[in-house]
Amino acid sequence: MKRKKLLVTFAICLIVCIFTACSTNKKTIDICGKTYVYDKEGFGSDFIISFYENNKFYYCEGVLSSYIAYGTWEIKNNVITLQDEDPHFYNSFILKENKLIWQEKTSSNFLYLKISDGDTFSEADENYISTKKGLILDEDEVKNIYKIYK
Repeated sequence: MKRKKLLVTFAICLIVCIFTACSTNKKTIDICGKTYVYDKEGFGSDFIISFYENNKFYYCEGVLSSYIAYGTWEIKNNVITLQDEDPHFYNSFILKENKLIWQEKTSSNFLYLKISDGDTFSEADENYISTKKGLILDEDEVKNIYKIYK
């Protein structure tokens, strides 16, 4: 009897873990391949963050910035954390619908543009992406830039 209860408890825990993993993966998929644009003025142009499918990202604070950030991102409980290749820069956002909401308490802020707690980035639509192709880089372009500077 005890063995049967233990087995049932284990099975229930396993099912809960599986469903939890599925919901986390769904949220991860929701930002892969997307670009977000700062809702205020960037550093000479739009400040954009792009997420790649392999948990890599890049951001550029604007055309006046000489710093193009590249690093890894992770998502846990609707909080997205970006960790630049430069360990001094890490930033957290809450994902809510099609917006990233910046979290000051768990962030270092950015190099040139200092943003405020609660500032938002909106998901770029197809029209924005097609008109701003020069600002939005694919991962290979970012890697090539990093090779030049390293």
